[in-house]
Amino acid sequence: MRPAAVICTSPINSVVPYTRALQTALEIMRFNDIPLKVELGLHEWLPDNTGSRTDTDEQAATAYKLYRQHAGKRTTASPRPYESAAEMKARVLATLNKYAASYDCIACVTHGEVMRQFGDQKDVDYCGVRVIAVD
Repeated sequence: MRPAAVICTSPINSVVPYTRALQTALEIMRFNDIPLKVELGLHEWLPDNTGSRTDTDEQAATAYKLYRQHAGKRTTASPRPYESAAEMKARVLATLNKYAASYDCIACVTHGEVMRQFGDQKDVDYCGVRVIAVD
């Protein structure tokens, strides 16, 4: 096994969060001399998981409000087809599992809502760190 790798979120939703995540990942990589991978499966929560983009900021805000009101669950009556917390966690774990057998340690630079799935569901501090085990 290789000792470590850095994997970084992908730019599926927006360029600005991706740029910040990539800058952070590059600093980790530079100071630790470890490889960097960019992964599609580490993107932020989706306000519309149908594969199309939510039309407006208002619709995305409504989807997030519903997502939080229902503790990450999507009800059958939901007017917005947002990604549930369970779907997001499964997506991220599937991505991390691709690396778990090859590396002793993985630094995953991603977004707050993704990180919340691996802890107490409280907000994550800006540039916060969560340590998780991937089986």
